[in-house]
Amino acid sequence: MLQLPFIGLITLPPMTKRIPVTVLLLFLCFKVSWSQKHMSDEAIVSLYNATSLSPQKNSNQYYLVKFKDPAHIDNRKYNIIKRVSYNYYVVSSASAIKSDANIINNSAASPIWKASDNLAKNWKQHPARTQAVEVAVTAVNDTVINHIQQSGAITGQTGNLIRLNIKLENLPALLQQDYILFANEVRQPHAELAISDIDLGLNTMSAIVANFPGITGSGINISVKEDRYDNDLDLLGRSFTSFKASDITSGHATTMATLIGGNGNSYIKGLGVAPKVNFTSSSFAQLMPDSTTIFKSFRISVQNHSYGTGIENYYGAESAAYDQQIFENDSLVHVFSSGNIGNSAPESGVYSGISGVANLSGDFKQAKNVLVVGGTGRTGVPESLSSAGPAYDGRIKPELIADGEDGTSGAAALVSGTVALLQQAYRTQYKQMPSAALIKSVLINSADETGSSGPNHKTGYGSLNALEALRTINEKRIFTGSVSNATQTDYSITVPVNCRELKVSLAWNDPAAAVNAPWALVNDLDLTVTTPSGQQILPWVLSSFPSADSLSAPAKRRTDTLNNAEQVILQNPAAGTYIVHVKGRRITNSAQKFHIAHQETISNLFEWIYPSVGDQLFAGEDNYLRWQSSFNTTSGTISVSYDHGQTWQAINNATLENRYYTWTTPDVFTKTMLKMDIGGQTFTSAEFSISKPLTLDIGYNCVSGTLLQWKPQPGSIGYNIYTIKDNLLQKLVSTADTSIIIPAQQQTSTYFAVSATGNSFEGLKSYTINATTQGVGCYVKTLLANVVNNTIVLNLQLGSVYNLKSITWEKTTAAGQYVTLNTIPLSTAVDYIYADNNPRRGKQYYRAKLTTINGDIIYSNIADAVYLQPNQFVIYPNPVAGQINIISGDINNYEFKLYSIDGKLTLVKSINELQNTIPVNLVAGVYVYTIELNGKVVYNGKLISKKPSG
Repeated sequence: MLQLPFIGLITLPPMTKRIPVTVLLLFLCFKVSWSQKHMSDEAIVSLYNATSLSPQKNSNQYYLVKFKDPAHIDNRKYNIIKRVSYNYYVVSSASAIKSDANIINNSAASPIWKASDNLAKNWKQHPARTQAVEVAVTAVNDTVINHIQQSGAITGQTGNLIRLNIKLENLPALLQQDYILFANEVRQPHAELAISDIDLGLNTMSAIVANFPGITGSGINISVKEDRYDNDLDLLGRSFTSFKASDITSGHATTMATLIGGNGNSYIKGLGVAPKVNFTSSSFAQLMPDSTTIFKSFRISVQNHSYGTGIENYYGAESAAYDQQIFENDSLVHVFSSGNIGNSAPESGVYSGISGVANLSGDFKQAKNVLVVGGTGRTGVPESLSSAGPAYDGRIKPELIADGEDGTSGAAALVSGTVALLQQAYRTQYKQMPSAALIKSVLINSADETGSSGPNHKTGYGSLNALEALRTINEKRIFTGSVSNATQTDYSITVPVNCRELKVSLAWNDPAAAVNAPWALVNDLDLTVTTPSGQQILPWVLSSFPSADSLSAPAKRRTDTLNNAEQVILQNPAAGTYIVHVKGRRITNSAQKFHIAHQETISNLFEWIYPSVGDQLFAGEDNYLRWQSSFNTTSGTISVSYDHGQTWQAINNATLENRYYTWTTPDVFTKTMLKMDIGGQTFTSAEFSISKPLTLDIGYNCVSGTLLQWKPQPGSIGYNIYTIKDNLLQKLVSTADTSIIIPAQQQTSTYFAVSATGNSFEGLKSYTINATTQGVGCYVKTLLANVVNNTIVLNLQLGSVYNLKSITWEKTTAAGQYVTLNTIPLSTAVDYIYADNNPRRGKQYYRAKLTTINGDIIYSNIADAVYLQPNQFVIYPNPVAGQINIISGDINNYEFKLYSIDGKLTLVKSINELQNTIPVNLVAGVYVYTIELNGKVVYNGKLISKKPSG
C-alpha cells in the first residue's frame, strides 16, 4: 500500500486501521470537512463540557461521559440523556459514573446538550451570530414567555414550541432553564440528503433537457473515488459493486454523486447533471489508480476525484500511473478537483514562494491525460481559493473551471456528469466510446472564455459549457487522426460569413513520462491553422517563467512544446476554407493518435439558457436568469409576461457579456415568459413556471394508512401526490383538497411529496419526506410529563385531529393498572395540556387514549414523572439484590445508614443527588435503614435481602 508522508493519525471507527495520513483535513476539496463528519474528542469536550462556559446555576446536573465500550451500557443505570458521538454521552446519574471501569472520563455537561448538533456547532463556531431558533418548553405561561423574551425576540409560537431570534452566545443561559426541553434551528423538513445549492444553469447543463432530452447519462458507469457514498434517495437503484469501497460512509461522497447524477427524488435541487448514470464506489485510501481490469470488466468510463493531499509540484508515481492507465485504456476519463488552496504559495519546485500559483493539491493532478477542474462562484467569477496552475513543468492546469463556490469538489463533479453525457451522445452516434482525449478537446474547445483570448493559469481554457460541448458532438465538429515523427495531417473547415469566432482545439493521450521527469510531455504535436489568405496561426501559449508577472501575462501565439492540448482562436475570421494542420514534431513510438474539435460562433445570436421550457423558478427568491449571446452590443432589456406573451413588463437592463441577471421573482403561482430586446431584435423564452414549494406534513401514520396534509396554494386548481416507485419519484394520485389519506394497500413506499397544479403547469414539489421519520406515529407526536410545582403537567402534541373524537388522560395506580383521569372532546387544535393535581409520591406513568369517530382506540407513548417533596424518598428494589436505588425529592447532604435486624450498623453512605445508586453485598435477612440530615432522622424504613452473600 502506498503511504503518504506521515503527518498525523486519524482514529477510525472499529474494524478499521490507524493509517498514516497527510494533512487531508486541510486540503481535501470537500464541501463538508472530515472534522464535521468525525468530530475529535477535543472538539466534543470543547462543545459539550461545562468548563468551557462561565459557571451556570442549574437545578439539575448533567455529565459528559466517555465510555470505553458503548456496546455495554445500561441506560437504567446511567440515565443517558443524549448521545453525542460513538463514545461520548450526556448522563444525569452522578453516582453511577464515579467508580465504573467502563468509563474513561467524565465532567459536568454544558446545557448546550439540549440543542441539536447543527445548532450546537453554530453556537461554538459563530457565538456572535443572531439565529432563528425554536425551543420546546414544558408549558407556556407568562413567566416562561417573559423570561424567554429576555434572551431574544420571540417571533412565533405553535403549542409548546416557541420561535425566537437569539444571539447564540446567549443560548447556554437559556438552555439551562428547566422548562426548556430542546432547541433547534428553524428549518424546513426534508428526507436524507437534499442539496440546497445545485445550479445547473451557469455551465448550461439546465438547457440540455430541452435540447437533448434523450441524453441523460443512461448506460454510463461512473466511479466516485473517496469515502463511500450513501444509498441516498436521489441515487436509488443505480449502484453496483466493483472496486473495494471505503468502510466509511461520507456525506461529501453522497453530495458528489448527487451532483454528478442525482435524479431529484429528494427535491428539485437534488437533480444532478446525468440523472440516469450508474454509480460505483472506490476508496481513496489507495491514491494510485484503481485496477484497469476492473474498469474494463465493469465498463466504468468516468472516475471522479474530489480530494487532495497538499501542494505537490512534481511528476510522481501517481501522475505517471494515471497517464499510463489512460494511454492504455483510451476511453477512461479521470476528473480531479484542482484544490481549495489557491491563495497558497508552493514551498518546493520551480515556482516555490510565488503566491497564488502552482498550488494544485496532489501529485496525481500533475498528470497530463486527466482533467483538472477549478471552481467559480454562481456568477462565473473564479474563486480565489480555487487552486491554480501551472503544473510543475509549466503546463496549463486546470483545464477547465465550473461552478464550485463551496469548493472545487463540486466543480469536478459537474464536469464528471457532463463527461457522462458526452460519452452517451458519442456512443449513440458512433457506436463506440470516445477517447478521453476527444472528450478533452471538445470540453476545452466549447468552454466560455473568462477574460482575454486564450487560456490562463487560473481558469485554464475557460468555463465549462456543457450544452455547446454536446452540440459539438451532435454536429460532428470533430476530427480524429494520427501522425508519426515529422509527418503532418491536414483537415479543412468552412467558416461562414458573419462569423464572430473560430476556435480549434487539439488533444492527445500522451504516454507516461518517467517519474521525476523534468518535463512530462513525451510525444510533441504541433497545431497550426492556415487562413484563406495563407496566414498561418499558431496556438495560444502561456509563459512558464517562474515569476508572478510572467505567470499572469496574457497568452501569446507561438509553438507549444509543453502541453498535450493546444488551442487556436481567431476573432471575426473572414469567410472561407481554413486548413487545420497537425504535425508530429517529436513522436517516440510509431504513431500518436490525436483528436480535434472546432466551433464557428455566428455573430448576433442570442439564446435563453435558464429558464428553458418547463423549468421552475422559486417565487419570492433570487433566481439567476442565464443566456448565451454573440452580440457585440453591451446591453439588452429583459421583460416578463404572465399572460402567454400578450402583455409585457420591463424588468431591467442587462449586461450581455455577463451571461446572467439576478431576478427577485414576485410571490406568484403562474406560468411565465421572458424576452430580451437587443437593438430592435427580440428573443423570447419558452414558457416556464414560478411557484413556491409546499411544505408536506404527516397528520398520522397508522397501520391502516397515512394522512398527508399541507397548506393551500392560492391560485392552484389541485395537487399531485408523489411517492417512490421503482426507485423513482412518481405521481401517485391527485386531489383538490389540502389533505389526503393514502391507504396502506396503495403505498409502495413510505416517502411522499406534493406539488400544486395550475392551468397546464405544475409548481415545485415539496421536499420528499419519509412518513416514518417525522416524529408522528398514529396521530401522536409526543406525550411529555413534567413536575410543575405540586402538579404533574402532561403535554400532548398530535399530528392531526382528523377523524378523532376524544382524548382520555390515564395514569397507573400503585398496582400498575391504568385508571382514567379525565376525558375531553377534540377541538381543531393539535396541542393539549392536562394537569394532574393529585400526584402520588414517587414515580408514576401516564398515557393518552385517543378515540376515533369510528370507535377505534389509539394509545400514545408512555410518559413518566417522579413526584417527591423535600425529605421524601423512593427506595427500590425491595427485596434488594446487588444495589439500592434511592430517588430523592431534593439535593442535600443526606446520610443513608443501614442496620441489620439486631441493630448492627452495616453501611453508611452519603447521598447528595436526585438519583443515587449504592452497591451492596448483603446476606439474607431483614434490614432497617434511616436517612439523616444534620444528624436528624428524616426518613426510615425496612429492606429485605433474599439473595445470599457472594
